[in-house]
Amino acid sequence: MSKARQMNKKKKFVADGVFQAELHSFLSRALTDAGYAGFVVRTTPVQTDIEIKAANTAGVTGPEGRKLRELTSLIQKRFGYAKEALQLIVARVQSKGLCAPAQAESLKTKLLAQVPVRTAANAVLKQIMADGAIGAECIISGKLGQQRAKSMKYRAGYIISTGQPKKDLIDVAVRHCFFKQGIIGVKVKIYRPYDPSGKKGIPIEVPDKVRFPEQKYEQEEEEIRELINQ
Repeated sequence: MSKARQMNKKKKFVADGVFQAELHSFLSRALTDAGYAGFVVRTTPVQTDIEIKAANTAGVTGPEGRKLRELTSLIQKRFGYAKEALQLIVARVQSKGLCAPAQAESLKTKLLAQVPVRTAANAVLKQIMADGAIGAECIISGKLGQQRAKSMKYRAGYIISTGQPKKDLIDVAVRHCFFKQGIIGVKVKIYRPYDPSGKKGIPIEVPDKVRFPEQKYEQEEEEIRELINQ
């Protein structure tokens, strides 16, 4: 018996990257109104599960699950999956303000609706900080109402930009807005807070965080009084 031929690792990485890029482009166009915030692919020998993260899950499933079935059918036909080999799962974003893809989509929607750049960026930063983020940054670059392209940065709070903590704690998302005068790029960075449960933050602490133990003044005073009374 001849063994099944395995795909070259380099070709597999390229194929996976193309698959994820094309699927992300398709879902971002199909789920614009649902607050699309990314997806996760889990492959098993039996089937492939694609978990779609969105702020509005009803916008993904549609009435009686019709839209979700349509998305499943389109993905099956495009990528050659068998009928029962693909399953789409919808997951709600726990905290929309701490999800960079959701905020990038929100900023993109505001810009496409002709909202002024400064107003749109400040509104997004306000929502991010209101949900408990340590810091946030919005970068908007392109032809912002002028002939010459430029880049504008809007920040709130404190944000780190180097080292391993940046990879662990900073959530980054990039979106593109297509206008007649050209393309405007949108980049959102969110410094997520520490949360052991992982629901309203990330269960990873900053390595150089300093903790000061609480001093028990009342207990010390009681001990001193007992010594004096004795």
